[in-house]
Amino acid sequence: MSFFSFNIVGNALDAYQEAQNVTSDNIANVATPGASRQSAVVTQAIPIVGSPFYGSNTGSVGTQGEGAVVNQITRIHQDSYDGLFRGATSSQYFYTTEQQQLTNLQSNFGEPSNGVNTAYAAFQTAVSNVAASPTSVAVRQTVLTQAQTFATALNSASAAIYQQKATVISQSTSDVAEANTLINQIASLNGQIRSLTAAGDSPNTYLDQRDYAIDQLSQLVQTQTTQQPNGSTLVSVDGRPLVNDTVAYDLAPPVVGTSSNGTPTLVVGFANDPNPNNPNPIPLGTGALGAFTDVYNNKLQPYADQLDDFASSAAAETNRITEAGVDLNGNPGAALFVQANGTQSITAASISVGITDPTALPLSLISTAAGTLTQPMNSADNTVSTAVAIDGNQTLLNPGPAGGLTGNLTIADDGTTQTFAYSTAATAGVTTTTYAADTIGDFMTNFNAGHYGVTASFDTTSQTIVFARDPNNIDAVHRALQGAGATTPGFTITDSNAPAGPLAQGAPATGLLQALGAGAISGVAQTPLNAYGNSDNGAANALLNLFSENVGVGALQTTAAAVSSGGAGSVIITQPAGTPGAFSTVDVGQELTIVNAVTGTQQVVPVTAVDRTTGTITVDASAAINVGDAISTTPAQTLGGAYQSLVTQMGLDAQTATTGETTQSALASSIDQARQSVDGINIDEETQNLIMYQNAYTAAAKTLSTLNAMMQTALGLIASAS
Repeated sequence: MSFFSFNIVGNALDAYQEAQNVTSDNIANVATPGASRQSAVVTQAIPIVGSPFYGSNTGSVGTQGEGAVVNQITRIHQDSYDGLFRGATSSQYFYTTEQQQLTNLQSNFGEPSNGVNTAYAAFQTAVSNVAASPTSVAVRQTVLTQAQTFATALNSASAAIYQQKATVISQSTSDVAEANTLINQIASLNGQIRSLTAAGDSPNTYLDQRDYAIDQLSQLVQTQTTQQPNGSTLVSVDGRPLVNDTVAYDLAPPVVGTSSNGTPTLVVGFANDPNPNNPNPIPLGTGALGAFTDVYNNKLQPYADQLDDFASSAAAETNRITEAGVDLNGNPGAALFVQANGTQSITAASISVGITDPTALPLSLISTAAGTLTQPMNSADNTVSTAVAIDGNQTLLNPGPAGGLTGNLTIADDGTTQTFAYSTAATAGVTTTTYAADTIGDFMTNFNAGHYGVTASFDTTSQTIVFARDPNNIDAVHRALQGAGATTPGFTITDSNAPAGPLAQGAPATGLLQALGAGAISGVAQTPLNAYGNSDNGAANALLNLFSENVGVGALQTTAAAVSSGGAGSVIITQPAGTPGAFSTVDVGQELTIVNAVTGTQQVVPVTAVDRTTGTITVDASAAINVGDAISTTPAQTLGGAYQSLVTQMGLDAQTATTGETTQSALASSIDQARQSVDGINIDEETQNLIMYQNAYTAAAKTLSTLNAMMQTALGLIASAS
């Protein structure tokens, strides 16, 4: 026994007391987020060199152990798992945030049972009913009611999108504030860790706190980390530092700026950006903030644009028909849909019904059948066949002469003037300038194919030719000539071979209209005064046809104010100075129809770029585009199909978010389990360690007690001997 024994036991007591403290700290933090397991590394104490009690047999100086000491407190942590976990959890929060936002928008949209689609279908049903009962005031009122319900549904859908936009801005603002708190916390912890590391200490708790703060920051933005030699961590996003040593780079609250092409864009920049109203955007990647900017810029804004396109097209196409019609009182038709808040154009937010009086609803179309200027074209009691040649046809009151008729019909409506060049010669085929009119059937086919806004038909009962206003029978050329002019209900057809007066039966006609029994309408405007019947349902039928026709979505009708080369095969087109926002509904990938202002030829071109700031678009064109050429949206789908495409896209986006959330949540959980298996605190394991250290401490304490008793006995013997 010696005093060395007391030193050995004392070291053991200190070591196992420290080990118990470390284990107790682990147990205390078993539920603390981010806490890693710590371990007291108990090693042999440095031995006493040259001990006189050892080595006598070898002739060399021996050593004697000094017991056990805690060499260091180790933090059990696998950094490689951190990057994997942060990447997975960043994606998880990205999809979770998108799922929440898109699911909420879907519920507010009310589809499929209580939204725009239902209201649009009810409007179609009301139009169908009024087509069968055009003079019923009650049925007409139902059309107006359902039209307003449809407009209100569009208003509500637009409000839902803009409310979701506001929610995104509000929640992303809160997330930016949270991110800044974490960024500054990480910078502060970097300073503490750097100082302790320089002093040779192990800042385990601060390391846990910093890693947990980075974990939380990764839920908001897609972070990258780099360990620095001084113990600090560089935290960045897309290569741009958020934390560098003790310097924190705060984010600015999100703002709605404009992209390079002028589109409203939600932007998160740095707080020190010189242009705070439209800062340089930080590529946030995934995370909740990345999701908020993606939802706003790539989901909500396109949804709003598509909804506005649908609303503007539905209004434009419907109004084109109602303005070409006549109401129950014989008055020219008016627009059914108008903008409610004085905006420059009709949008989903501003659309409203402009007709309140059911008798003012235009459901009729001007038709020569309702007037007295056409006469039966048959002679005596003959029946006319539309398949028999006009020239020399004895069933006609005034057939074409043996040499045929050649001339022009000039059709004027909607502020346009177009020419139909005809020839009744049996051998005259369709050329680029002259259309065959050798039979009544050929004439009607070729005339109607001209898309003049007027349709020709044959009434077999009355044996008369019928010219009727047809707002559905127009094409891009007609729209181009119409330009911004108002749609009109009347029309005028003028034959270049105008008849001098009535002819005797059998006398050859001098012009095509006269041969068709319509010579009296030549040059005479057909208006509600001479060609209107209030029981006519032509406009109602035109509305019904509209629902199944392909149209251009969104509505666009403008001209090229300037053109310039955009490179090989590309043309940059500038909108007219007096129509700002003319290209507001145009998107990349959309197809436009360009009509040459001189020749009337058409070409369909894809849009490759849009710059709303400068009011220009870039298209790929196979033929030249000139100043003054007309530009319109190429008819590609029905109105209902356009809206259904929007709803389908919303559903696909929400489903993608749901699938992504499920997949990434499972991945993040799996990685976290693997991470916790390495550095997580296991309560059972720690309890066993605590018992082990307590037993070791108790044994050391018992040894100390025994040594103390032996020492007291020895001292007593010495005292007695003296």
